[in-house]
Amino acid sequence: MKSSIHILTFALSVSLLTNAFGFELSTDWQNPTYIKKAFNEIALKNEYKKTNNRIIKWHEPIYYKYHFFKLPENQLVKTLSETHLHQLREITGHSILPSNAQHPANFFIIFTKDSSYQEAINDFAPSQVKNLSKDSHCMGRYQTNQRNEITRATVIIPLDHAMSRGLLPACIVEETTQVMGLPNDSDWVNPSIANDKSRIDLLTGLDYILLKLLYSPEIKAGMNQNDIQPIIHRKLQFYQRNGLIRRAGHLVNKSGLYPLLN
Repeated sequence: MKSSIHILTFALSVSLLTNAFGFELSTDWQNPTYIKKAFNEIALKNEYKKTNNRIIKWHEPIYYKYHFFKLPENQLVKTLSETHLHQLREITGHSILPSNAQHPANFFIIFTKDSSYQEAINDFAPSQVKNLSKDSHCMGRYQTNQRNEITRATVIIPLDHAMSRGLLPACIVEETTQVMGLPNDSDWVNPSIANDKSRIDLLTGLDYILLKLLYSPEIKAGMNQNDIQPIIHRKLQFYQRNGLIRRAGHLVNKSGLYPLLN
């Protein structure tokens, strides 16, 4: 089956040390109308490619594998990644597990060095984007089938480059989260890792709700904007009644990289 290929890149310019660990000072984002608009912006669009405004997401289980390209294995880096993947699994309810002999990898997390970044892109995630290794701090790519289901993903992080700029946690969090099916960036969606102009490197309460919505069983890959609006409306009403929107910031801060890095 022919697959479509999408490229996700971003240019982070702030350090984890200056982002106050993503603490949310405003509750404006908790308005359901705002969340619905943010979901349509982040889930249905892609800043690097015109889309057909349809949901993309994983339906099959994710089996991940690490590869250290021209680098020795680094347990600290793996721990950071494992911690964030565990948080994604908790939030979405989607199966995210290490690959094994019975379940080959469909999600590859590549760590390399800056001098080998372009070579790693060429080998593991070829891209038509020019100067990608010079213009991005790290990158992610996903492939979808004709049903808009994500079937394969690759994240590449030049370790020395990211660490020297305090961007390693941000690279892990943004890239692995975006290849779950939230591919767009937007300057007005805030607070969120999808806002490259913000000083946020870790998941926020808004990101938590966006992931919850995306992996609601009622929302299927391939649905268009009209299909999902009544579902999102019902889900957000429910989240508001049961207090999930109000508690999302607290819940997201209790797990993932927050306790590890604080």
